[in-house]
Amino acid sequence: MPESDPILALMPLPHRAEFYPYGFATSVTSNSQVVLDAAGESWAELPKRFDAPPLDLRCVVTRGAAADCPPPPVVRAQCNLTVSVADAENYWCCDMATGIGSAWVADRVLTNARYLRYHVLEAMAYCLLGSLRMVTLHAACVALDGRGVLLAGDSGAGKSSLAYACARRGWTYISDDSSSLVRRSRTRTVLGDPRLFRFRATAGSLFPEFRGMDESPHAHGKPTIEVRTDCLPAIRTAVDSRVDAVVFLNRRDGRDGEAELIPIAGGDVVKRLSSSPWPADLSTEGQRTTVLNRLAEARAYEMRYRDLDAAADKLERIVRGDRG
Repeated sequence: MPESDPILALMPLPHRAEFYPYGFATSVTSNSQVVLDAAGESWAELPKRFDAPPLDLRCVVTRGAAADCPPPPVVRAQCNLTVSVADAENYWCCDMATGIGSAWVADRVLTNARYLRYHVLEAMAYCLLGSLRMVTLHAACVALDGRGVLLAGDSGAGKSSLAYACARRGWTYISDDSSSLVRRSRTRTVLGDPRLFRFRATAGSLFPEFRGMDESPHAHGKPTIEVRTDCLPAIRTAVDSRVDAVVFLNRRDGRDGEAELIPIAGGDVVKRLSSSPWPADLSTEGQRTTVLNRLAEARAYEMRYRDLDAAADKLERIVRGDRG
């Protein structure tokens, strides 16, 4: 480390490119072209859709002492700052008030594009987008006949599996476990990333076409089967959809061969979706309530089920007006 720049504040970052995750401009700057190549793997094919000022992501690559890839980071937040620390050589910080994210990573990270993309670049971008541009919900989204259904629920409720089961039946696939609404929009339009399905390792027992596929560690090391939708030519996709119904999935209380719908009031919808990962004193958190109130204007249900086909049948009845 040069004595004249002990905190690496003056490190030249000659490599720069602009990308558009979810259609929002995001500038990525680094002293390594490998960082921009990794960002391109995540976002190069996505077009610009919104005119908001670009987010600013900076990634400084340093020479590290260790040889192995670092562990997944520990994340903490207070006020407008989110800090992620993997180890003494790999850490990053996002300012959710200004839209700036800065990372310092050791050169060993460059040999693991998956880690660099998911834990560093995508983590910073989606943190800033989720606090400034979008309200992101733990939910899948599919659409039929131009009408979107948001599938919400806890981890393990079956969001990805049911979304794929619907897509196999001709529905349009928008997202599998992360659906976002634009903060300043007046519509109930969900933005998704339909390029990928992520399934639990047990997906092969539900869908024979995924049996034997390799698992890979994803968020927090969970084993995951990832399938690109461009490898599934029969699946229709779209990057957004208006939400006409919100369905909270409940596998725990479901019965075999049946799917039961229970109407939910708008206020309960807001309560169920109100959990936010960001600090409550963040200035943009007030916008989240406005977005959720708008979403609560859609029809809402809890669906108790176990069988995917029965659940997909019930969703089709919701869309086509038969709620029985």
